[in-house]
Amino acid sequence: MKQSTNAFSIWPIMCLALALIVNSNNLFADNSSDKRSVIETLNSNWNEAFNSGKPEAVSALYDQSAVLSPGNGEVLVGKTAIENLFRSFIDNGVHNHTIEIIDTHYDGTTLYEVSKWSAQGLEENGNKPVFAGILVNIFHVNDEGEWKSHLHTWNLSNNTGE
Repeated sequence: MKQSTNAFSIWPIMCLALALIVNSNNLFADNSSDKRSVIETLNSNWNEAFNSGKPEAVSALYDQSAVLSPGNGEVLVGKTAIENLFRSFIDNGVHNHTIEIIDTHYDGTTLYEVSKWSAQGLEENGNKPVFAGILVNIFHVNDEGEWKSHLHTWNLSNNTGE
């Protein structure tokens, strides 16, 4: 009789262990679809800031010590330099910026994306220039819990217009 009492007392522990094993994927998942949605929101905010013609709103999406390389061999550091670069693009008529995610990765307080980007320039002589390429953006969570761009770089393809 003592054996059956022990079997019944172990039953709840076995059920709990089985439930933990079955649900372990949920417990340890990195929620990559949630993080992709975070990057989609960050990209949407970036496009909105740039396309509204507000370089100060664009630079607000970067952390204080952010590093940016616009694909020409230059390296810019800090929000002021980043704001000045985007001001020059906006002042020269670059608009309608879009980002299409290719891949994302999440690791604790770091997110990164590899994406296609495109933008249009001012029409001249019936030509509508289109700029496009690949970008890499690495985001970190700041002390306030906000995702900010920490390292951003891109290239420019040979696409010259529509």
